[in-house]
Amino acid sequence: MQKICHAEAMLYLIATPIGNLEDLTERAKRILGEVDLVLAEDTRQVAKIFQHLGISKRAESFHEHSDQKIGWVIGELKNGRDIALVSDAGTPNLSDPGGKLVEAALREKIEISPIPGPSALTALISVAPFSCTHFEFFGFFPKKKGRQKMLTTIKSLDHPVFFFESPHRIKKTLDFLAAGLQDHKILIGRELTKKFEQIVFSDLDDPQLSQIPDKGEFVFALIRK
Repeated sequence: MQKICHAEAMLYLIATPIGNLEDLTERAKRILGEVDLVLAEDTRQVAKIFQHLGISKRAESFHEHSDQKIGWVIGELKNGRDIALVSDAGTPNLSDPGGKLVEAALREKIEISPIPGPSALTALISVAPFSCTHFEFFGFFPKKKGRQKMLTTIKSLDHPVFFFESPHRIKKTLDFLAAGLQDHKILIGRELTKKFEQIVFSDLDDPQLSQIPDKGEFVFALIRK
């Protein structure tokens, strides 16, 4: 592997399963077992992975409000400790914390390495019944402020746009989209890779959308008809 920097240790960005633990790559398993420290957005989630792998290791919390820990992490890396960063699920730094730590590591000439794997975004792209050669991803759909502006942006685009959405907002978001985007279709992925996985492609005014449970993790795409 070609190194992009020169340093004492390595910072790994490891993609973890979005639901099905069998999706953890062999390389990710090995590195999680080898590193000196694992930084996790939610230590309870990574504990499940450790248990699945038979790893006896404690993770350190690192989330969007952990900026004060960056200096300490950089110090650990400079002292020769290999460190892995994982998010709750999926690929780090994709609507998840991590960017500021990576920026600090690169600034200090510390080696970084991505360990690719699961992502709800790419999982939905893989089953999209339309071309995704050109698409846009906007993270989580705006909660309140910015919703109307986002609607205007979507209307101006001819290629698909992708979003994450939380279960307690999905019904309200679908109603909002149906009212403003009559000329669009929607692709919804709910609980991807999990037991109750659901994939729906329909018009926004399709009655079946009201039957989708407001439980689990959601990713969706909008495309002009």
